[in-house]
Amino acid sequence: MQMLKNWNPEQIPEKEDVKVRLSTARARLYELQMALKEHKIPVIVLFEGWGASGKGSTISKVIKNIDPRFFKVATMSAPTEEDLRRPFLYRYFKEIPENGKFTFLDSGWMEQTVKEVLNGELEGDAYERCIESIRRFERQLTDNGYLVLKFFMEIDKDEQEKRMKKLLSKDDTKWRVTGFDKWQNKHYKKCENVFDRYMKDTNMSSSPWYIIDAKDKKWAELQVMDTLVSSIEVALQNQSHSVPILQNVFPLVKMPKLKDVELEGKTIDEEEYQKELKKLQAKLGELHNRLYRKRVPVIITYEGWDAAGKGGNIKRIAGALDPRGYEVQPIRSHMRRLGIISGDSGQDFRRMGTLQSLIVRGMAVSW
Repeated sequence: MQMLKNWNPEQIPEKEDVKVRLSTARARLYELQMALKEHKIPVIVLFEGWGASGKGSTISKVIKNIDPRFFKVATMSAPTEEDLRRPFLYRYFKEIPENGKFTFLDSGWMEQTVKEVLNGELEGDAYERCIESIRRFERQLTDNGYLVLKFFMEIDKDEQEKRMKKLLSKDDTKWRVTGFDKWQNKHYKKCENVFDRYMKDTNMSSSPWYIIDAKDKKWAELQVMDTLVSSIEVALQNQSHSVPILQNVFPLVKMPKLKDVELEGKTIDEEEYQKELKKLQAKLGELHNRLYRKRVPVIITYEGWDAAGKGGNIKRIAGALDPRGYEVQPIRSHMRRLGIISGDSGQDFRRMGTLQSLIVRGMAVSW
């Protein structure tokens, strides 16, 4: 089912009605922020849409109703060389908010994905893998208690052109119009098809798309505010409801129970140990170079008894690696926050207790 092409906007209410409803929604959002903080519900609000559709100005109006301590706004520029060595969702993952706070993204993973599609850099199986990764990423967030709101600011070709001309006519605002914005307007239909496909492919019940009629700025603000308020109210009501966790898509090798692991007689003499260690470290160093060249991420996690040798084992592995290509992250038991390590597969890892991670660089994140 098409989304943008089959979308029928509501009739814009009378100005006085919009004014009254906006006042009510603003007051309600101000009240709800304290409930979010109390119930520790994090909120991610993603603004996507056409160039000059009012994403930034709408965010500015919404955040006026929230305590500055409870939100941050992230404007995602083009990925850096360092970003390109990691999973493309890594840089967005870094922006997710703490419990009880908001993050507003002025464009995000949709814009990056559709740009690559329009440039011919992402198609076929690669596109399908990218979409699947996005779906899992968003599902991970909602499964772990995040409220994810995705707004698409919709304007037609003529309205976009009119707004860009106005912005370009003044030195103080012409910087707001990018080359991609101009290209969008020139190739409006092509962009619309790509946007429509992406939104259809990533529209999920746990994180649906909300198409905002952005032709009138006050009306656009009201649509966003109403959706934000109602979604927060539902999230607060449903907080106690559990959401099924995604099934693991990888085949699992059956592991023995700890009590069945045989430890007696598992020894090796020092000379043989040193010989085997040297050989394996040399092999590991070669593999690290190949991982770096192919940009493959590796995350090694350690759990176990205190004094079981986790640190010593990490030290021996790290001794075989280029120090520029890994990080060691100790995570103590007092860090109560649930974390997700998101890679190309989109799978999540939950951390409890003491955990140490060895991250081989390229495209990985942990904290």
